[in-house]
Parts: sequence; C-alpha cells; structure tokens
Amino acid sequence: MYPANTIKYLSIFCLISIISVMPRAISAQEIRPARARLDGTVQNTNKEAIPKAKIQLDNIDNGQIFYSESNEKGEFSSGPIPPGNYTLAVEKEGHKNYRGELELGPNVIQKLEIILAEEETLEQKLEKEAIESFEKGVKLARENKPDEAIQAFHKAIESKQDFAEAYLNIGILLFQQQKDNEAEKALLKALELKTEESEPKKILADINFEQAKALIKENKMDEALEKLKQAYSFRPDHAYVNYLLGYLYFKKEIKNEAIKHFEAFLQLEPNAPQVEDVKRFLESLKQEVKKPKN
Repeated sequence: MYPANTIKYLSIFCLISIISVMPRAISAQEIRPARARLDGTVQNTNKEAIPKAKIQLDNIDNGQIFYSESNEKGEFSSGPIPPGNYTLAVEKEGHKNYRGELELGPNVIQKLEIILAEEETLEQKLEKEAIESFEKGVKLARENKPDEAIQAFHKAIESKQDFAEAYLNIGILLFQQQKDNEAEKALLKALELKTEESEPKKILADINFEQAKALIKENKMDEALEKLKQAYSFRPDHAYVNYLLGYLYFKKEIKNEAIKHFEAFLQLEPNAPQVEDVKRFLESLKQEVKKPKN
C-alpha cells in the first residue's frame, strides 16, 4: 500500500506526461493540405500593362472555379488554390481573349506572362479582306486569267472603296482586252483617288490617243482633236500625241498651236520617221506667222 501523499504525486506526474504529448498529435503543420498558386501579368503587344483583365481558372479535375483581376500594373494572383490541371481564360474588352491549359504543382508558385492582342476593328477586318482579294487578283493576272483577276479586284474594292491600286489593275486588264470605255472609267477612278499617280495617266493618254487615231480614219477631226487634248492633259510628253495635235491644228490653220506641238514632237522624238515632214510643216507655219496682217 502506497502512502496517500505518494499517490498524489504519481497522479500529477501522469497528467503532466499526457499533456506534453498532445501538441504534437494535433499539429496544424502536419494536417495542412498542399496548395498551388499562379502569379502573372497581363500585357498588350507593346508590353504595356492591361489593368482590370478578368482571369478565370477552371480546375479540370474537380470543377472548381477561381476568379481574379489584374491590377493597374497588369499583375494578378490566384491566391492559394488546390494543385492540379487547370484551364486558364483571360478576357479584356477590346482585346482578343486568351485561353490555355496548365498544370499547377503542389507548393509551387508558378509565374506566367499573358499577351493580349488588340481586337480587330471592322475597318481593320475590311482592310485585311481587301488586301487578300487584291493579292489573289495579282496572282490570277500573272496566271493569265484576266476575267477572274478583275473579279478579285472588284471584291477588294467592295471591302475598301478607296483602293486605288485595285481600280488601276482593273483598268490595265480592261485596256489589254481592248475594252477602252470600261478601262477609262476604272483608271479615272484610280486617278481621282491618287491624283499624282503616273501609271493611270499614261494608260489614259494611250486610250485617248488610240481613239483619236480611229476618229481621224473616220474623218471625224473635231472629235479626234478633243480626244487628243484629253490625252495631252494626261501626258504632255507623249510624242505622238503632240504630233497628231500639230497635224490637226495645222489642218485647222491654228498656226501657233501647231508650231507648239510640232516643236515638242521634234524634241521628244528627234529620230522619228516623221521628222522631215514635221520640219517642212514648221518652216511653212513660221513663215505664215511672220507674214504681216493686212
């Protein structure tokens, strides 16, 4: 039999021993689940921060969804979330959405840089469509498919109504097909859109020059003269436009204009077969001009 005071001490000793073991048995460190975290930035193509972008992480394994938003510096963080496989979606008005998949490992902070391209405006989309149609037209023209090429250039104009190069190419192809009236309309439109463009002027001068020659054969001199004036307005350095203008003004006895254009012809084409005739015309005209008026 133990003395009463001995029993008392034994009881206290046992109690102290039990209490000293308990903190290890309920340690929070040992029962805390593994966590993952995604930190990142959202930027545009110029590496500028995109604030208030919406970030959504969908856990593929268990269906949980986590939301966050980028701050003024474009930074975001998911905070602690379960590790696993996720679908990441990033959205910002005026930009193309981002969507991708990633795996977030346990007790790891994963960093990610998201680049959002600006969303195309309607104008940009139409510009892109116009260029695609134009390039198709160029390809078809090189393949000697003029009708299909013209259709492609018209489609380019539907998307971009001020597409001067498309009008120019239509005009060239129509001119090659000897569809002068249609070609002239397309070329005049190209010139209206780009007033300093030299190519439509050259072709317009040629169209009017050819029409003038046909009218001269039909003895329609006045109409021919108007066509030649038009050709000259597009291309004053066209040697044979000057030659025919000189000839018609000579026939009409408009001497100073005839002299002006014959002299221009000689400067532009000094070795042309018509040179000797033109020199004779000029000599006669100048003598007529020098004669005193009665």
